[in-house]
Amino acid sequence: MGHDLGYAALALLSTSAYYVAFLVFRLAATRMPPLRGSRPFHVAWHMLTDPVWFAGGLILFLGLAYQVVAFTAMPLAVAQPIFAFSLVLLVIYAVRFLGERLNAREWFSVGLFVVAAVMIGLSAGSEGTLTAETSLLDTLKAPWLMLAVMAPALIIASMVWLVGDRRAGGRHARKLAGVAYGIGAGACAGLAEAGIRGVALVYENTGSVQSVLGSPYPYLTLGMAAIALGQLQVALQRCRIAIVATVLTVIGRAYLILSSVALFGEDWPREAGAFLLRAGGFTLALIALAIFPRYEEPETAEAAEAAYAQRTARSSA
Repeated sequence: MGHDLGYAALALLSTSAYYVAFLVFRLAATRMPPLRGSRPFHVAWHMLTDPVWFAGGLILFLGLAYQVVAFTAMPLAVAQPIFAFSLVLLVIYAVRFLGERLNAREWFSVGLFVVAAVMIGLSAGSEGTLTAETSLLDTLKAPWLMLAVMAPALIIASMVWLVGDRRAGGRHARKLAGVAYGIGAGACAGLAEAGIRGVALVYENTGSVQSVLGSPYPYLTLGMAAIALGQLQVALQRCRIAIVATVLTVIGRAYLILSSVALFGEDWPREAGAFLLRAGGFTLALIALAIFPRYEEPETAEAAEAAYAQRTARSSA
């Protein structure tokens, strides 16, 4: 019992660090010039040379390191609701202290996303938990499978970046809402977390750091995390963190589940209860995506721009 509570506290700590990093990234966004997804090296340069962003990156990777331990020690059925709870705290903080406003439609969508995350997590029972005896050899012999899993995430991220840049131009253009950026960054983040699961499994099976470095999972994690972080930073400069973080988290968890089925042979739940939970969770997530506005409302965009201008003025003073 004590060990279970300790691992639960570790999972809460890891995901809290994850979201604290988001807030630090948001602060760093106020110090940066306008970022564009069509200029990835420009985005990367301003991220890596900004000490505030770099501090957020260290917090984020500390959280990811704790997640490796949590994934090894805990089933997703326990970890996922904890992650959803931390997400709720972040949304409350953004509304209370950052002055972000959500309309009734957006609040309803956020609520659906949180319920979906919990349902997807609870659906991962014993059948969906990978064990130390799970063989990764078949996965590693077929790199095309990993490439096939990566392709949708890369295509989505590229499309969101390009469309977001095009829509942002012009005085009266309607800006993409955070839901679009959350989808692109979330798909890449979910695949990066699948890489973390791969690292944890390889190390659990072999106990060798050399075996971990010889597998594709660390490089999958680093590459997809870099893309997700770049898109996240662009999003935090343009959109509300409550929306971006919510969509990113749920899409990331969903992509983690789907990619784990492909990469690690994790079975879809066969028991009726677990099957309904997972199917219902994915259904709710799709409904929430359909309900979310695709573009910022004029008054919301103007309020966000005014708040951004005020923060920029304070940071430069």
